[in-house]
Amino acid sequence: MSRRLKLATVEMGLLDLFLVYQYGAAFEPDWASLQGNPLVDTFTVVSKEVMDHALHGFTRPLVQKLGLAPASCLLKIPPANRECEHRVECPFYDRTECTPTSKKLPNCFQPSGVEGDDARQLGYAVVTLWREGVFIVVVQEASSI
Repeated sequence: MSRRLKLATVEMGLLDLFLVYQYGAAFEPDWASLQGNPLVDTFTVVSKEVMDHALHGFTRPLVQKLGLAPASCLLKIPPANRECEHRVECPFYDRTECTPTSKKLPNCFQPSGVEGDDARQLGYAVVTLWREGVFIVVVQEASSI
C-alpha cells in the first residue's frame, strides 16, 4: 500500500515522500499498471532496510540515494509523455497549458504514451506529486506477495 509522508532529515530538512512498494519484481497492485513506463525511470529506489532506518531517524542512507529533485523529474519526462492523451478531441486543449511544466495544468491532463486508463490516471498522479515537490520512492521488499 503506497503512502505519503513527511520525514524530518538533518541533511535536507523536511522531505515530502510518496512510497510505492515493490514486492519481488512487481510494484504493489495499485501501481502495477505504470511499471515499465518511462515515467518511473526517475523514481528513487531504496531497500526496505534503508527506508526502515530513515523512519527511525537514521536518514543519511536515504538522502544519499535520493535521485533528482521533483522539479527536475518534471523536466526529464520523455517527449512522448509530455502531451495530453486527449489533445485531439478535447475542446479545451491548449498546447501551452496542457503540459506537465505549465503553471496552469488542468486536472483532466493524462500523459500520452501511457497504455490503459489506470496507468494514465497514475501518470497524472505522478505529475501532480512532482509538481507539489514530492519525492516518489520505490521501496523494494525482499519477499513476494
